[in-house]
Amino acid sequence: MNKNKIPDQTTESNTLIISAPIVEKHFVKKNGEVTELTEFYIRRSIQDYFIKICESKITKAQLLELVVIEHDFPEAISMEVEFRNGLLDDCDIDNETQSRTGEYVIIHKIL
Repeated sequence: MNKNKIPDQTTESNTLIISAPIVEKHFVKKNGEVTELTEFYIRRSIQDYFIKICESKITKAQLLELVVIEHDFPEAISMEVEFRNGLLDDCDIDNETQSRTGEYVIIHKIL
């Protein structure tokens, strides 16, 4: 158990203040093929949550400044987020979409 874990805080607007690393992973197609396309995730102890950039209030460039490569030891970043459930691929018409659904996160701001 990590004694240094910072507990999540709920804001007045029902978003959460969390501290977690952001990682970049290669997109894997449903058939198991690993592609050159990468995606961003917030790493939590339970699972990695897909960051839906098009709904977030930060840019891909801002994420690239914070991200660690998948196998490096990631450093936690404090941010205001909202967890949602729905379509993951409905924003990016330039890249392959696979009608993925599930839990994802949007980032309101980096603290």
